[in-house]
Amino acid sequence: MIKPKPKTLLVVGAISALALFFFLARSVFLAAFVNGTPISRIKLIKELEKQGGKDVLSSLIERSLIFQEAKRLGVKVGGDVVETQIKSIEEIIKGQNLTLNDALAARGQNRADLVEQITIQKTVEAILGQKINISDEDISKYFEENKELLPKDSKLEDVKEDIRKQLFQQKLNEEYTKWIAELKGKAKILYFVNF
Repeated sequence: MIKPKPKTLLVVGAISALALFFFLARSVFLAAFVNGTPISRIKLIKELEKQGGKDVLSSLIERSLIFQEAKRLGVKVGGDVVETQIKSIEEIIKGQNLTLNDALAARGQNRADLVEQITIQKTVEAILGQKINISDEDISKYFEENKELLPKDSKLEDVKEDIRKQLFQQKLNEEYTKWIAELKGKAKILYFVNF
């Protein structure tokens, strides 16, 4: 019987280890096989970037600017505020016979994503909310101009808080658009990718 040389054993071992690595890490390099033809993960990522890269990058930049400005202003949103909002959402979803996790999964999200979204929303409200004033006159005007959109026989006192919240959100969105454009204008943003 011929005894294998140590160098041959080393080469066979290295090839085996490399093959095992590629097998175990195949999802790092490949996204799928279609009738034996591979679709690389790089190709998948490039297509995803084409479809939504610009929007995702813009969203990440805005998120960063919001948190930088909050830090500069000393604005912090406590976990209790976030949990209160989550409980409110859970109550609404229970009425639809869903769990929060089911509703999030249907949107491709998880609880951590929701916590981040609420934290961003509450941070923006804390920074910009003080600039927004909804008067009783604004509410009355909205009520008169939008009666057809409200439940039949609605009285102003019954829908006053709902209208206040809706007007607040509208004005907050307007303020946010101006504010984030101002922050982007002042920021030094270096782009390394173009979409």
